[in-house]
Amino acid sequence: MEPIAFPLDLVELDSMSAAHVKEQIMGCLLKNGFTVELLREILIGFCSDGASVMLGVKSGVGKLLQDDFPGIILWHCLNHRLELAVDQALDVTGGTKDFQAFMGSLYSLYSQSPKNMRQLSECAHNLDIALRRIGKVFSVRWVASSWRAVSAVWQSYPALAQHFREASEDDTRDSRERAKFKGLLSKLCSINFLKSLALMADVLTELKNLSEILQNRKTTLPKAHDIMTTYVKRIESFNRYPGQHAVDASQAEEVMEFKGEELRVGRSPIIDSAQFIRAVADNMKERLFTTTANRAQASVAANRKEAYNSLINQMAVLNPDNWDHDNPRFGDNEVRALCDVLHVNQQEAHLGFTEYKASGGRNIPNKMKKLLMAVDTLSPSNADCERGFSTMNNIITEYRSKLTTKNAANLLFISSVGPPCRQWDPLPYVKTWLGKGRRAAHSTSCMACRYTEEESYFSPLWKMWKSV
Repeated sequence: MEPIAFPLDLVELDSMSAAHVKEQIMGCLLKNGFTVELLREILIGFCSDGASVMLGVKSGVGKLLQDDFPGIILWHCLNHRLELAVDQALDVTGGTKDFQAFMGSLYSLYSQSPKNMRQLSECAHNLDIALRRIGKVFSVRWVASSWRAVSAVWQSYPALAQHFREASEDDTRDSRERAKFKGLLSKLCSINFLKSLALMADVLTELKNLSEILQNRKTTLPKAHDIMTTYVKRIESFNRYPGQHAVDASQAEEVMEFKGEELRVGRSPIIDSAQFIRAVADNMKERLFTTTANRAQASVAANRKEAYNSLINQMAVLNPDNWDHDNPRFGDNEVRALCDVLHVNQQEAHLGFTEYKASGGRNIPNKMKKLLMAVDTLSPSNADCERGFSTMNNIITEYRSKLTTKNAANLLFISSVGPPCRQWDPLPYVKTWLGKGRRAAHSTSCMACRYTEEESYFSPLWKMWKSV
């Protein structure tokens, strides 16, 4: 059986201090049936974003929990760390600010003007292009959102160029607007922007894939480590082997034409591809391969990396592909150390590990399952919390803004964990309803339904629609 992540409860906070947050977490756990003694046995980790109130070195929520439950693993969400790595790479790379500003202007142009969006849709329809929504890039959303925005511009490139051209020649617009669209067209059709767009599309494709893998509920820490190592190498390889978008941009530069649009040599800044790729890879190595990546002294950061490497090395011996079959006691010390970290019985796990190796990794003994379950329980990401926030935003709307915290928590639990409607059997509830003497839907002993005048007023239209 695999561990299952679900929202336990919603808690109102009267203060944003770490002490109050920790107090409310403990109160929630105790209210839901956990005891301090049980938590000392089963609480093995705490995962959150990198806010100082959560993972502060001296008095963050994680540190306060660690004071009460020594030995728990404090973990900084890998998806949040990936975003920080990308943001830091953007800050140190030349040309990225200009690219972000242009993408931001495209987002504002079409998100704030239904007229412009309608005209762009018409251009896309005339060119037989499936139009995608142009969103923000490198905002508070995760990296997949930036990839969608860049991909939308890449796919809609001819439609954007045609719309800018038509708008710059539209006499119904004032001279200021026409000049604005002329400038946008000049920027869009510059070879420098196209090459920057191709670079971002290639890098963001890899980062998007990595982010989605890390969000997967079945991704464990060992798997996350292997996947991150692979994707760092893939991104570094762009300096030697350009991605598909970069190849397309190079071919377009040779003929000075891209998707039917004439390109021109502009003076707009270009992103230094080698610098950006190197910055992304270096920041990923710096931020991802450690337990937490928020600011700390050099000695603290070194201890975190050492703890991460130790944890990954201990977990690696559980993979049969890593076994040294010439050493009959291979992995014994790592398993014992891992049992201490994860609060698992050493003797039982050691016996199970010995049997596991004897079977060549084909059969998992029962004595080994608790350790493997504990390893799988450590989540590399708090994506489930983010999914819960999205679900909660769908529940608490402007029309349901007065829901109590308790009712919102119940609806959140049902929405997140509840089975789909097709698995619901209404028969027991119908029997309970009828057993209390209430009327059935087809009952004739109650008052007839009254129809309003509005219902008959529109009946000619309904008849017309049926005949169409």
